[in-house]
Amino acid sequence: MNAETEKALYEIAEDQGGYFSLSQAESVGIRRNQIYRDVERSKIERVYPGVYRLALFPANQYEEIYAAVVSIGEEAIVGFETALYVYGLSDIIPSEIHIIVPRLSSRRRTHIKMHTNQLDDQDITSFEGFRITIVARTLVDVLATHVSFDQVQLAITQAISRGLTTPDELLIQAKKRSQRISYQMELMLKDKV
Repeated sequence: MNAETEKALYEIAEDQGGYFSLSQAESVGIRRNQIYRDVERSKIERVYPGVYRLALFPANQYEEIYAAVVSIGEEAIVGFETALYVYGLSDIIPSEIHIIVPRLSSRRRTHIKMHTNQLDDQDITSFEGFRITIVARTLVDVLATHVSFDQVQLAITQAISRGLTTPDELLIQAKKRSQRISYQMELMLKDKV
């Protein structure tokens, strides 16, 4: 790998927590056999099939999320309990990485829970180099799942008190979801409106 292609690969990986896909490496002119050699030399670590990490890149708390996002591709959006974890809301530490993908995406990945919810552009933001649902959308999504009401209530309280969302934004998002979710959100916000 020459200095120019190594720099190009580093720039891609830098925005993804040190992770990159084989196709991203090939897009900057690095051949598969070079990646395989660098794995043998411990310069690069193989994480999943087709997903690699620069061995000397500093670790961070979102390692598994970056790996999941890179393995799925550009359409991956972090959501549900994983988004709660990223935002530091509630006491939930997800056992799987929750990713929202288009309906036609492959759905088989180890330790990754795929969701196919419809998202509007305004429901998505960026955080630390990956796309993630906005706080209000995240809270409505977890309200609609198996997450305990106590944890959702805690997350809503924390989000509002930290200025990450407002009761009005939550009600708007809930109304977009369903009548049942809208009613549940109204109940959760009773003392906050």
